[in-house]
Parts: sequence; structure tokens; C-alpha cells
Amino acid sequence: MNLLQLFTNPVLGKEFRIRMRSGKTPWIISLYLAALALVVFSIMYFKEKEAYSSTNYFEIFMCLSILQYGLIIFVTPGLTAGVISGERERQTLSLLLTTNLSPLQIIIGKWLSALSFILLLIFASLPLYSIVFLFGGIDPQQWLKIFGVYMITILAIGSVGVCVSTLVKRTGAASVTTYAIVFAYTALLFFINAMLYDIINIDLAEKMIPDDSFPPLNSHPLYSWLHALSCINPVNIVVMVFMNEKSIFGNGASQMSDPYWWFILYYGLITIIMLALAVFFFRRVQIK
Repeated sequence: MNLLQLFTNPVLGKEFRIRMRSGKTPWIISLYLAALALVVFSIMYFKEKEAYSSTNYFEIFMCLSILQYGLIIFVTPGLTAGVISGERERQTLSLLLTTNLSPLQIIIGKWLSALSFILLLIFASLPLYSIVFLFGGIDPQQWLKIFGVYMITILAIGSVGVCVSTLVKRTGAASVTTYAIVFAYTALLFFINAMLYDIINIDLAEKMIPDDSFPPLNSHPLYSWLHALSCINPVNIVVMVFMNEKSIFGNGASQMSDPYWWFILYYGLITIIMLALAVFFFRRVQIK
């Protein structure tokens, strides 16, 4: 089986046709873009109304990016957590198992079809970003990095949702479980990162000589762990992209490689692992 056969399978084609032929799809896209446009033009209007100030289009770029990222985090688990459990509830899973499609083709098809709609929403919002670029003040590299964060986050969260969907029989329970995993992981990672940062600061403050400057964070033995956790923390990576920095701990705090690429590689690996587990659990369902 080659790569073309993997991504062009009947499951993916059927899901695409069902999604795009639905009368709700154009309305959802239109309302979503209208809401984003309302936010953008409202910010521009009120900024221009302020006396002695000019519109900061970087702030508009940040608002758009944060809204998009919130959409990804809240919508992706709901779209992917029911791809297999929904087949069980509709009692069509047995029919799907009788086809000549391999478990890998079924999982990939369901995964991509579930993510296609949110990808469509994101790419449909590109004209709004072009308005911001028209007035300048935005680095194109930042825009590309933000969309890279979007893409890898969608793929990673979607793979977790598909994996949970193969284990949990009910769509509602699968959705709740996926949301719980995503938010528990993010909160725990943020808490450990903040706690480690405080420990390093307290330790350096105790060792500081009176009337001496505060030593840099990278002089502490635990800084490499702090940097590693920052590289896989989505909140930190988004802040770093906006600040155009390699560290959120100030200039000169880190001389390591760009954490953005470590973030992409880490969540790319998470995506592959979750999809592999989903295929494994789906094969167990097929055997039963």
C-alpha cells in the first residue's frame, strides 16, 4: 500500500461529500468569518477613535491568532472523539469492518475527515489576515509560525480524540475524556513549568551575593529541564512567537536552538504515537 492509497480511500471521500453537501456548512463558515471580521473591524474602529494614538495592527494579529487557537482547542476534541464511537452508536461499525480497507486506512480516513472542517475554517480566514498585512507591522515569519502551531496542534489533538474514540464506546463519554486529557495535560504542564521556574529563581536568589546582580537563569543546573518543558508548552510557544524570542525568560536566558522546531517535532511524534495506538486498539475491535 503506497501513500496515495492511504490518503485516498473511500472513508475519506465519503466523509468529505457528507460534510460539504450539508446545508449547515456554508452557514457555519459564513458566521465564523463574520464573527472574526466583526472583531477585527471593531478593534480597528475603536483604535482609530482614540485620540493621540494610531492603530497597532500587531494587536489585531494577536487577537485573531488567539481566537483561532481557542477555536482549535475547543472544537477539535469534539470533532474527533466520535469518529469511531459514533459508528458503534449508529451500528455501522460492523459494516465498516467488512470492507477491504485496512485499520490504518480507516483510522487515517476518519482522522483527516474530522479535521478537514476546522482546517477549512482556518484557511477561509486568510483574507482577514491579509487585511492586517496590508497595513504592515507584522513579520511574515511570525504568521507562518502561528499557522504551523495551528496545524500541529490540530493534528495532535485530533489524534488523541481518535485514539480515545477507539477505546470509549459512547461519543459523549469519548468527548468528555478527550477534553479532560487535553486540558489536564496543558494545566499540569503549565503548573510544573511555573513551579520549576519559581524553584530556580528562589535558589538563585539565595545564592546571590549582596550588592551583586541577579545571575542568569541558564546558570542553574535545572535550567535545561525548564527549557525543555517550555519547548513543549503550547502557551509558551505562542508567546515566544508573538515576542519573536527564543525564550520567554528574557534575552540571553537561552542560547539553545529555536524551541519552535522542538515543539513541532514533539507534537508530531505525539501524533504518530496516538494514531499507532488507535490502529492497534481498532484491530482488537476488528478481531472481536
